[in-house]
Amino acid sequence: MNKELLYRFFEGNASINEEKQIKQWLDASEANHHLFFRERKVYDALLLTPRETPLKQKLSPWIASTAAAVALLLIVSGLYLFNIKDSTKQYNTILVPPGQRINLILADNSNVWLNANTEFCYPAAFSKKNRTVYLNGEAYFDVSKNKKRPFIVKTGQGDIQVTGTSFNVEAYSRFNSFETSLFEGGVDIIKNDTKRISLKPNEKAVLSNNEWIVSKIENTDEYLWRKGLIAFNDKRLEEILLSLEKYFDIQIQVDAKKLPQHTYTGKFRQSDGVDYALRVLQRSIRFTYERDEETGIIYIK
Repeated sequence: MNKELLYRFFEGNASINEEKQIKQWLDASEANHHLFFRERKVYDALLLTPRETPLKQKLSPWIASTAAAVALLLIVSGLYLFNIKDSTKQYNTILVPPGQRINLILADNSNVWLNANTEFCYPAAFSKKNRTVYLNGEAYFDVSKNKKRPFIVKTGQGDIQVTGTSFNVEAYSRFNSFETSLFEGGVDIIKNDTKRISLKPNEKAVLSNNEWIVSKIENTDEYLWRKGLIAFNDKRLEEILLSLEKYFDIQIQVDAKKLPQHTYTGKFRQSDGVDYALRVLQRSIRFTYERDEETGIIYIK
């Protein structure tokens, strides 16, 4: 990918055709995705020098990012990252880097937390009929009440519609995952324009093998990611490794013929990184690992 084109994209000066070209390039491979973020880090570093225009002038006034993510926050205007067909509105797209989280206040005063490796797209101004946003990743929403304008979260696996409530959504397209957890109010889960599930407070819905499974929320520690914590409660190593892949945008391959069947309960700080998390796990679960410095792949043995 031409670096000049990437930098025009970062500056918000790319044409619609160029945005589409970058979207296609990003979808082509994981390596392109890594290169995109690497170049973005270089661009952000340049923005932080005294000679450059302050980064805050390029951001929506409703953005409030955590200190850990300021230098890596990416907001671009464009439609093609989410294949949004409505070209009559101006959209902002946020890409949260691996191992980071971002807090966002929308135009209607709804409060949104975005987890690592999340793509979030929202209009500069909501329409009079509804408040629609697009999510690929994980987010916690505290939605301001407005019965006349429902709040809709669109994902690749299904849509969530509310009028005012607090809920968590995990919908990473890369992992084909979808889970919605409700804490206050009520939500409707819609797929193919049909309401499939209505949740009550302290319930969660998981899409597994094309079936919807509704259950009670037994432990809220898994939602501590908003405070920078990765929490596990009686989870197998396989499940923990999958979470680490999601949060740190890494690939973990298991060379052992059979994973240890032990379970683990505990918490890690997201800022400590994946190597620290694996070393702590080794104290309770017997395994070894090594990282390929060229590819970044972690091998569990």
